[in-house]
Amino acid sequence: MDRKAEYERIGRERAVAERESSRVTRMELLKASLQIVVSCVAGLVVMFFAWWVNDVALGKAFLWGGMAVGYSGMAYTILRAYKRGLERGDW
Repeated sequence: MDRKAEYERIGRERAVAERESSRVTRMELLKASLQIVVSCVAGLVVMFFAWWVNDVALGKAFLWGGMAVGYSGMAYTILRAYKRGLERGDW
């Protein structure tokens, strides 16, 4: 087999593998970004209930609960995305 033809075949295979790898990485980034936005919105919704209640203690509970929901959801999403990246071999 001709060396040049073999190198071109290897180059084409690597280009296809690179495109597939880039596509998977972009989809994972989009997925994590959307999950972060959903966690943030969920936390904000819980926090906004603090404005609609008449009890100060219940309002503070909604405020801190919303912060806990939002921040824990975002942290979980980031850590899960990192773990999936490790399993895929991204870093």
